[in-house]
Amino acid sequence: MSDTQYSWDAEYDVVVLGSGASGQSCAVYAARHGLSVALLEKMPQLGGSSAFAEGHAAFESDEQEKRGITVTKDEAFRTYLDYSHWRAEPALVSRFVENAAETIRRMREDIGAEYEEVTITAPEQSGELVTWHLPKGEVAQLLLLLEADARRHGVDIFTETPAKEILTEDGKVIGVRACDADGEEVMLGAKAVVVGTGGYASNPEMFNKFYKHPIGEKLIVVGSPGNTGDGITMVLQAGGSLSPSIGTSLLFPFMRNKTVTSHTNNAGMQPYFWVNSEGYRFTDETVGLNFGFAGDVVAALPGSFYWMVLDSATIDHLVNNGNEVGLGIYVRNYEKLVNLPTEIAADAENSENVVSADTIAELAQKMGVDPDILAGEVKDYNEACHSGVDSKFHKNAKYLHAVETGPFYAIKMETGAMITMGALRIDDKMRALNDSGEPVRGLYVVGCDAGGMYGEAYALTVPGTANGFALTSGWLSADDINARIHAGEL
Repeated sequence: MSDTQYSWDAEYDVVVLGSGASGQSCAVYAARHGLSVALLEKMPQLGGSSAFAEGHAAFESDEQEKRGITVTKDEAFRTYLDYSHWRAEPALVSRFVENAAETIRRMREDIGAEYEEVTITAPEQSGELVTWHLPKGEVAQLLLLLEADARRHGVDIFTETPAKEILTEDGKVIGVRACDADGEEVMLGAKAVVVGTGGYASNPEMFNKFYKHPIGEKLIVVGSPGNTGDGITMVLQAGGSLSPSIGTSLLFPFMRNKTVTSHTNNAGMQPYFWVNSEGYRFTDETVGLNFGFAGDVVAALPGSFYWMVLDSATIDHLVNNGNEVGLGIYVRNYEKLVNLPTEIAADAENSENVVSADTIAELAQKMGVDPDILAGEVKDYNEACHSGVDSKFHKNAKYLHAVETGPFYAIKMETGAMITMGALRIDDKMRALNDSGEPVRGLYVVGCDAGGMYGEAYALTVPGTANGFALTSGWLSADDINARIHAGEL
């Protein structure tokens, strides 16, 4: 370490901020290189939003090959760039695409993961690549395996220890100021600092600043409550800069006060008959087949919500024939929603988010909309259902389910948020870049804090991208740090 005005409580080669997939991947592989590593997590438990994830993306992996699945790296690269309207950073996208299969190998052979399935998330969504690698026990189990490997290789892990400042000297990172679980200041010297603090979905003020609609206070955040943008703030203070994709978020329709396994919530996501806060139908509901697109649509609505209006015949369809779109592994695609009749009836009795009535006029009153408006929209929609032609929004006739058989229900679906991504500008080595595009020496950004993988929207047609990039960017940063330390550059 260079001479400095700080007195260190401990000194490390690498200090990693955040213990999600990106942070743990970095910590494990830095330690496997023989580097001394500290992993700081501000929450009481490790995992971040990655603990909620199911699988991760890869291309030309041996797991795909042994299942007869072909998704080439060329195809993946073009899909990412086209999906982003070429706003993604080609060099970064290429680095991920080229190395994601190596992540699968490392997680299996080094960490002990076992992959049970490679699939897609939404069969009804067009153009989806078969890239979703599902490990046994999902990513939550993979994180436990990573933690165990980190401890075996001597990583010092500190929970309830938020970083407060990334310390620099002459444009180079030299350490971190943190606060331990007892509220005491901790000064850690470091040759490199890696930031993987998971974005800012749980910070309404920051969300309002960067997302195109100021709905931060209304969001239903499904990811970690610890994702409050701390790392982003610290990187900017240390000389980093914002990515052009800073506002990219993974939003989706969600029912407040429900879990991801709820059948009422899943019914509310189906691409049937949606109306806005005034009772008007507003879109081709098949946007819901890509829940990220649907989330963006809902966020832009007045009040950032819609009502899913359905009748008893549609409930019978969902129970007996199954849904059209699931929610990851929590409610599977084509799953029969056998709990729906009991659950939605209970919700109508006990929740403000579901109302029921024997007539459309009464339902409208409970929804707080003009009965004439809703009745007119239901009439037009039912005519489209019977003719098989939706001249208003051109929806595929497969998804036209009439609203005719009482009792009727309306489910209030609001804007949920899983993660934000695309925050900070980095190069393809995961190094933070300053306003001039030069690396901040010793400062790395990984996972959802990193920018460059996306344009305006998360690429749901390549399922598992966020966790694939998190795991891959983690070990790539560790490899680069190790090489530069041994070359005397850090």
